[in-house]
Amino acid sequence: MFLIAVLRGPQLRPIKVSSFFSLNAKLRAKQSSAQIFTKRATTLCRTTPVDPKAPPKKFLYPENLCVYHAGIGRVTFLSCLKLSTLFIFAFFGFVVTPAYYDREGWGATTTRTALSAIVPLLFVAYTTSPFVSAIHLRLPPFARQSEDVLRRFVRNLPSQTQLTVTTMSPIAKPRYSSVLLSELKPVSGRMGIVNYARDAKVENANRKWYNFRAVSRFNIQVNKADKAPWAWDEIASTIAKRASV
Repeated sequence: MFLIAVLRGPQLRPIKVSSFFSLNAKLRAKQSSAQIFTKRATTLCRTTPVDPKAPPKKFLYPENLCVYHAGIGRVTFLSCLKLSTLFIFAFFGFVVTPAYYDREGWGATTTRTALSAIVPLLFVAYTTSPFVSAIHLRLPPFARQSEDVLRRFVRNLPSQTQLTVTTMSPIAKPRYSSVLLSELKPVSGRMGIVNYARDAKVENANRKWYNFRAVSRFNIQVNKADKAPWAWDEIASTIAKRASV
């Protein structure tokens, strides 16, 4: 120890007791202040938690706006009618007709019962397949903010605007058809039932043979939409103007 003290003698300095205690007091004060700051930060985090999932910006209108609806009563009536014709077809086609055929053979009565099964099904399918229950318009974010912006957007719709047209299948199941605004044309067909049509040849060519054919004729009547019923009037006016050009 003496040798070490001799060799490092010029570097050693005498330590004062008072300075040692003052340094120790400063360290304790810093530690206590750090502990107080940590407790306050922890309390603040517990009392005011930060939600990592902030609520998204609310819009006045949904992304897919229902601009046309045929009405709950009409949709319900046609759905029940379609299902009723299916039951009639099943009853007369698989119960009554085979019973008459076993008893009388293929006679007049058997033919009438067979037609009673087939004719209502075909007639209802032919007349109700174009029926449109709802139409939804896909809106960009800026058009969903207010009614004024939506009105300006609807009055100046681009030709590539996408519409989702909802019809009913033979079993009253909803069928959704994505239609561009430029594809719809005002027409008159099927005894006045069809008033809008589109060319679906390309879409049918891309479908498998076992898939249903794309809906190309539509029956759009009185609008009973709740959110923006005036929007379909503007869209129909735009379709008529572009068809007349």
